[in-house]
Amino acid sequence: MNLYEKLAAELEKQIKSETYRFGEKLPSVRELHRSAGMSISTILQSLYLLEAKGLVEAQPKRGYYVTYHPNQGKKTPVVYHPTQKEGTGDIEDLIQQVYGAHDEPSPTVNFAIGVPSTNMLPIARLKKIVRETMLDLTDACVQYEPITGNDYLRRQVAQRTSLWHHALSPDDLVTTSGCMNALALALMSITKKGDRILTESPVYFGTLQLAQSLGLEVVEMPTHGEHGLDMEEVKKTLKQTAIAAVIVVSNFSNPLGYSMSSQCKRALVNICTTHQVPLVEEDLYGDVYFGTERPLSCKSFDREGIVLWCSAVSKTLAPGYRVGWIAPGKYRDKVLKTKLYHQVSSPSLSHEVVARFMDKGRYENHLRQLRVTLHHNLLKYLKIIQEYFPENTKTTFPNGGFLLWVELDPRIDTSLLYQPALTLGIKYAPGRMFTLRDQYKNCLRLSFGLDWNEQTATALTKLGLLLQHQLVNY
Repeated sequence: MNLYEKLAAELEKQIKSETYRFGEKLPSVRELHRSAGMSISTILQSLYLLEAKGLVEAQPKRGYYVTYHPNQGKKTPVVYHPTQKEGTGDIEDLIQQVYGAHDEPSPTVNFAIGVPSTNMLPIARLKKIVRETMLDLTDACVQYEPITGNDYLRRQVAQRTSLWHHALSPDDLVTTSGCMNALALALMSITKKGDRILTESPVYFGTLQLAQSLGLEVVEMPTHGEHGLDMEEVKKTLKQTAIAAVIVVSNFSNPLGYSMSSQCKRALVNICTTHQVPLVEEDLYGDVYFGTERPLSCKSFDREGIVLWCSAVSKTLAPGYRVGWIAPGKYRDKVLKTKLYHQVSSPSLSHEVVARFMDKGRYENHLRQLRVTLHHNLLKYLKIIQEYFPENTKTTFPNGGFLLWVELDPRIDTSLLYQPALTLGIKYAPGRMFTLRDQYKNCLRLSFGLDWNEQTATALTKLGLLLQHQLVNY
């Protein structure tokens, strides 16, 4: 352990034992320099590490303040067991209500949005690279890319995977138009109409929509709010039922926000390998981790090519650029054939721009700041939820991403409360959207990817008070 890591560990211990409490100021850099006998650069490295973990926050010209709260994450949802009862009503209606084009109060604070605020994205730098790319590229930039995709982008992605024990070669990768396109190519390549696929529960509504559009039957599995899929249930289901594919969001899941442990990822890959069932892994949020290193993917444990690893920059850099990729393993030929049939090529300009941004460390520098901002946001959300939401509210405590799952009193129906919240200028994602079953009505998903300001804090407080008022009226 380096000197800065030792100091960071000692300060973390003091913070978690409440020697320094939430909102209190840490000793200044110079004070730590004198007391610890370490260089200024070592002290700063320690503080940067604590900041990356979300334990402290740097305030300009004021110093470092504690952002860790001892009660955060204590009330956590346990295992969600999908019911056998089919859902009443079409979730499409609810999805359209939340995400469709409607007249809304202005201003509206949109906690339902699934991307970070544009203020968190390097817009100016991207614009500059777009201009440079347009000048540098030859006339070939208006032609079709190879079916495998932009070579430069595949090299950059392959280089990034080598940083976290998941070394892929460019030939292992196929570019796509975002992560949902990667998932679609995967499912179209390995399933047929009428097949069953196994998913988490609750599960991202986009996955449900995609499965339904392909005529697939979704089998929802019990899922823990902190650890993910129940492996014993997965194993039992694969033994007893013909399953064409397993789909999982391995890191900072949508909507629960959990990240599977490396042990669980290895176990899931082994189970799927034993039964020769393809594992479609969505790893869209893995780069937005709040700890010291990126969590591994299921693909990291794949020795037989059973995992189709899907990712993109849609949640971290440029949602509208539609830049994604898939490492299809032994299903590569099928995926290439499906891509050729359905889209021929990927967009050349946006893929080239992202490849250039990834080069020379620009992407990692951006991610570093994004992680700190999002972690600070999460802690502020949890503080308001603790103070203003109903007393028995439970939340997940994600270690990355920007999605927070909230479980409320069973008497509350978040679908019915959506319109009253909208009249207050507040949008959120009702829990009923994340299942085909008749459950999760007392849950909701919040994005903490919004800019943190007085308007956001006020809207979150108002939402909590609205939920409290609903309980009083029962």
